[in-house]
Amino acid sequence: MSPSTGTIIHPTAIVSPQAELGEDVFIGPFCIIEDGVKIGARTRLDSHVVLKRWTTLGADNHLHMGVLLGTDPEDRNFKGERSYCEVGDGNVFREYSTASRGTPPESVTRIGNENYIMIGVHVAHNGQVGNRTVICNNCSLAGYVEVGDAAFLSGGVVVHQFSKIGRLAMIGGNTRVNLDVPPFLLTSEFNVAAHGLNVVGLRRAGISRESMRALKEAYRLLYRSGLQQAEALARIEQELPCDETKQFVEFI
Repeated sequence: MSPSTGTIIHPTAIVSPQAELGEDVFIGPFCIIEDGVKIGARTRLDSHVVLKRWTTLGADNHLHMGVLLGTDPEDRNFKGERSYCEVGDGNVFREYSTASRGTPPESVTRIGNENYIMIGVHVAHNGQVGNRTVICNNCSLAGYVEVGDAAFLSGGVVVHQFSKIGRLAMIGGNTRVNLDVPPFLLTSEFNVAAHGLNVVGLRRAGISRESMRALKEAYRLLYRSGLQQAEALARIEQELPCDETKQFVEFI
């Protein structure tokens, strides 16, 4: 490895000759960059960051002290084969957040763009995190979890393996997500339960008033009308056509 234009590597950092660094990368004290790592332009690694082999970072990421990406999965089925951890552009990983690579050979744990991942968060093997999410302190995402764009997970949320959280859903603090959470909902309690729409998130995302009214009625039909799920979904499709209600129904 020969450093790219403008790249700064602290003399205490250990960087593999097989790593690829973009322009204007900053690698701080005591970082460890293993073989096969790729780091995009203008990405900053503060002190004690570890990037394990076959980890890829896009451009303009900021990894704070102690971040650890691309670790072997915490999975007894893991046999040591090559797999990946891929991170997009413009993400912030706060102190001591971690993400594992995939369990099956050639599989991927993927984190998208412009996410804000706070202190002590763990994204387990084969997780799929979308774009512009906020995942607050000490959340734990188990294997194969999917988090949709612009979802908000409050502090201490625990997400059971294979669970899916939809776009613009908001999860209250210390909630156990053991079921799929449809998009646009506000949920809380120890066992995750729906409590209306994530109105603040919808407004910030620029969702129209017409679509918000349709989503409110869709929520009522599904959760408060006493209808069977299939009947409620059919009525939503027939009576409340818009992009957001279509996504809501398709998720379920």
